[in-house]
Amino acid sequence: MNSRESQAQQMLSIHRSASHTPSMLVNAKKYLSDRPQLLDCPRCKHHGETEIRFVVGFFTYVSFLVILICGVFVLPLFFVWVPFVLDAFKDVEHHCPQCKAWIGTYRRLGKST
Repeated sequence: MNSRESQAQQMLSIHRSASHTPSMLVNAKKYLSDRPQLLDCPRCKHHGETEIRFVVGFFTYVSFLVILICGVFVLPLFFVWVPFVLDAFKDVEHHCPQCKAWIGTYRRLGKST
């Protein structure tokens, strides 16, 4: 009888998110990409898609230098501005849509934080 009661207590003590769907709270930064992600906010526990903002990062500057070096020999230097305008060259910051807390940054080159 005691084992059944302890099992029942363990079942009741399991924590579920408010939406009763699996969510990623631990190591969420490992799952970030350049698209909005379905996560729980570490600050307000809101379950939903993250807001994303594209920011200039290390990959943007490396791309700029590669285009600049290639521009001397092959491409016209007119294309030097492209990495600073296109989102495909920028890093992506993820924020909570409710409390606007920073969740993490997806870096195109290097380790995401």
